[in-house]
Amino acid sequence: MAACSRSSSRRRSVGRVRRPRTRRRPVHEILRRARAARESDDRGYTLVELIVVMSIFVGLMAIVFGIMLQMARQTKDNLARTEAAAQVRISLMQIDRQVRSGNVISDPKQESSSESGADKYYSLRVYTQTDGVYQCVQWRVVFATGNDFGRLEYRSWKPSWQATGGVDAWRVVARDIVRPAKALDKADPTTWPPFFVEDNQAETSSNAQTIRVTLRVKDPDQSEGSKPATVTSTLTGRNTIFGYPADTCSPVPAP
Repeated sequence: MAACSRSSSRRRSVGRVRRPRTRRRPVHEILRRARAARESDDRGYTLVELIVVMSIFVGLMAIVFGIMLQMARQTKDNLARTEAAAQVRISLMQIDRQVRSGNVISDPKQESSSESGADKYYSLRVYTQTDGVYQCVQWRVVFATGNDFGRLEYRSWKPSWQATGGVDAWRVVARDIVRPAKALDKADPTTWPPFFVEDNQAETSSNAQTIRVTLRVKDPDQSEGSKPATVTSTLTGRNTIFGYPADTCSPVPAP
């Protein structure tokens, strides 16, 4: 019986798998490791990493602000061009009405500074009528000394002004007019002055039926590289075919 009991006990001990005993760490060791891990997590970024991140951020912000600034500048230029062009178009409409009802249109090439205070091609004189009232009107573009931005001015007088008076003072109708970049080349629209007659449209040296009016305007606040707004039109005097005397508006009052 004893032998049988020992044999049975041996078989049970052979069937069990012994597990290795786990060594329990002391509490202070566990706390030390936890504190070390926490301190390792609190280290953050290094100085080099911060410099790289800040450099990338500053570069991106510079690009964004540059794009926004360029868009704002373009918007401002477009608004300035639109407002300037609208101002000139109103003036051109007034010139158009006077030329269309004009009886005599003097050739701007023949105008002198003593008659208008402006260079040739920068003055226009018309003998016109409105509602049965006959009058002489004169337009000019003048520039102050050392100023690249000129004024479009207008005045009128009665043909009998020497006897009856009635010469109006110059009135400014548009500002910030700029000159063409080059001398006149009639084949190149970018060189057209404010007033001129094409050679094949002039009846005589001092009487013209059709006038080319070109006004360029640029707001002084526009960026230096922006282009001026250009308004141009061909105006025809319908009554010039009736042969009114070319010197109807002569002599001209002093400018």
